[in-house]
Amino acid sequence: MRRAVGSGLISLGVLGLVVWLAMRRADEVGRAIDAIPASAFLTIVALHAGTLMLRSEAWRLTLAAVEGRPLQRRAVHTANAAAFLAGTAQSQAALPARVALLRRLAGSDAPRPAQIVMADVPIFALELCATSALLFGSALARLSDWWVAPAALALALAVLGTARMVPERCSQRPMLRGLAVLADRRRRRALCALVMALSALTVARIWLVLSVCGLPHGLGEIAWLWAALGIFGLLPLGPGAPAGATLATLGGESLGAAVAGGLVLGASSIAGVLVYGLVVAVVWLTGRAARAPRSRPLRGYR
Repeated sequence: MRRAVGSGLISLGVLGLVVWLAMRRADEVGRAIDAIPASAFLTIVALHAGTLMLRSEAWRLTLAAVEGRPLQRRAVHTANAAAFLAGTAQSQAALPARVALLRRLAGSDAPRPAQIVMADVPIFALELCATSALLFGSALARLSDWWVAPAALALALAVLGTARMVPERCSQRPMLRGLAVLADRRRRRALCALVMALSALTVARIWLVLSVCGLPHGLGEIAWLWAALGIFGLLPLGPGAPAGATLATLGGESLGAAVAGGLVLGASSIAGVLVYGLVVAVVWLTGRAARAPRSRPLRGYR
């Protein structure tokens, strides 16, 4: 209870800080937001909804490695949609919601809670490699911050090496069966393709937000903001996480534009989750209606 109250207070504090900065730089923030075309915002929302769909498909693939068989796509996407929705209010609520709903929808086919939690690790590891590769490329292009390129390369190689060795050495431990996706060549290739696709959509989304808000949008800025979004998403900041990440990485360039960029990222995240959840709900209800038995007419009735 105390932890929930503390997380709520931290989230409210961050939101209050963002609102205070937006009011203090109201003219600058307003100009940045007014300059964003409606088509650009809709594109940003669509890109985020696409990443959520691909992330669910990647999660389904890692879950399939636990017992060697895939779960129903409806169950996986519904559980993830509910988790994303819970995560918009408080990031710490996403994981319990995902585990509980998946076990309810998939029944006896669902892996154990610990296995469900560990199934996210391969996806996170590959995303970390993608972020490192982006940092490596930006450091080489700029020929500055000499330590960034070797550090990013070393991090990517360490993650890939660990991901390759761990499944083989820990294959007998039930909790780590989700890592087996990295030891299966066919599933590993499919997972890499999915993570590459969702990483590309994430990069495109961040680039578009920074571009329309008048912020620097080179590879370095995109990579640092991408990394910051991941870190801030783990903190109990709630809807204020995107704004906090944007301010932390780009607040020195233009405070008003950074606040506007954070607000756009936050609003598009919520809208993307709602769009994804609506699509999942429509598919779920359509499939349920198709599976419902048709009533037979009474004998002798015409």
